[in-house]
Amino acid sequence: MSDNTNEILREISRKLDQMIAISKIGNREAIKKFREEIDKDIVSQKILQYADGSLSSDPFKQKIVAETKVSEATVKRRVSELVDVGALTPVKKGREIYYENSGLLG
Repeated sequence: MSDNTNEILREISRKLDQMIAISKIGNREAIKKFREEIDKDIVSQKILQYADGSLSSDPFKQKIVAETKVSEATVKRRVSELVDVGALTPVKKGREIYYENSGLLG
């Protein structure tokens, strides 16, 4: 890539970071309330704790099931909820999906 393209991409990244910060400030109370809900739910806590992109979807979910002793359906539902609110980011690598903590909740 050219230096100009790199500079444009850096500027876009900086602007996106600013927009995210503004959004977090504007939604601080909602994020705090959601964080408190997460802190009360061991399944969601474990999902976000292990969401580092190192395990594909099935082994990731099985690890959560094994540690929390809840059903796979519960784990799938919580993963879906966390993806929907932007706390968990699915990343496709080939045919597999991996999950990463988006950092939205701190």
